[in-house]
Amino acid sequence: MTLPVTPACDHGVVMERNDRPNRRCDGNNPILTIWNDAYTTDAASTNSTSKQRLVIDLARADGLLELRSVPFDANATWTDIATVHDPAFVEAVKTGQPRHLSQSQGFTWSPAFADAVARIWSGHIAACRAALREGLVLHPVSGAHHAGYARGSGFCTFNFLVGAARAMVHDGAGRQAIVDLDAHPGDGTYALTRGDNAIALFDIAGGSWGDVRNDHRIEYHVARDAAGYREALNRLPAFLDRVRPALVQYQAGMDPFEDDPVGGIDGVREAFLIERDRFVVEQVRGRGIPLVVNLAGGYVRGVSERLHVNTMRVMASPAPSTLGGLV
Repeated sequence: MTLPVTPACDHGVVMERNDRPNRRCDGNNPILTIWNDAYTTDAASTNSTSKQRLVIDLARADGLLELRSVPFDANATWTDIATVHDPAFVEAVKTGQPRHLSQSQGFTWSPAFADAVARIWSGHIAACRAALREGLVLHPVSGAHHAGYARGSGFCTFNFLVGAARAMVHDGAGRQAIVDLDAHPGDGTYALTRGDNAIALFDIAGGSWGDVRNDHRIEYHVARDAAGYREALNRLPAFLDRVRPALVQYQAGMDPFEDDPVGGIDGVREAFLIERDRFVVEQVRGRGIPLVVNLAGGYVRGVSERLHVNTMRVMASPAPSTLGGLV
């Protein structure tokens, strides 16, 4: 059974918009997008904390998005983050002190940055709840899967993927799945969910890593090239059928792109990534599973932003994947 999709040009809203969407009607279904301009900062030396605004602007120019804001309770959010992460680490990010903790992900701390990561946490939970009602939601943020219990790592501050999954379980939504197709392994996600049967993980990365063991709820694969990536991705349908999640969070990373300076997997070009995203959306939504998509990595300025918009085009105009036919 497939969940209903909002018809094209049906612009009814449930929550307050923080921006007027571009209302062009060209056959696409505008994507419900949880967004706040405060998400973006200049904290990173890369495009990690700033690309989101450009992606939004590019996608809105094509009429792909319906932006909605959600309420934000700062005190409740910081308290909630401290149920997943070490309270001392959470306090460091909130206040900026000590700097070795507040900047442990590799960014420059500021009050605006602290506000941004808290808003992203709250927004991601709201995006997951919205997906349970409406089927398909975009939350165009990044910076989660390396974050561990007591410190940030690899451009990731708080693991909002795990935070949202736990919130959905607490809400009674059932088992959650995280499909992580960033070029780097979700080591923080794995560590934070170790032994938690309510959260299932599917990850394809370009490099190997330590202590991961695949089992009934965990599939981690290493892909050194496009052929290996395709082989690993073809295991996704069986994973979904085995774990039967009530919701999937999808990290649609663009850093597997062959020319990415931080990621980069041989043979993974733009067309491959488009078909990868189409395959994931098709497999998840075709099973009637609600889906939340976020950006994850992608570090080629002026290129990665365009690649992220391709993900949104796939979400707005789903079509059968041709992944098996890619060279």
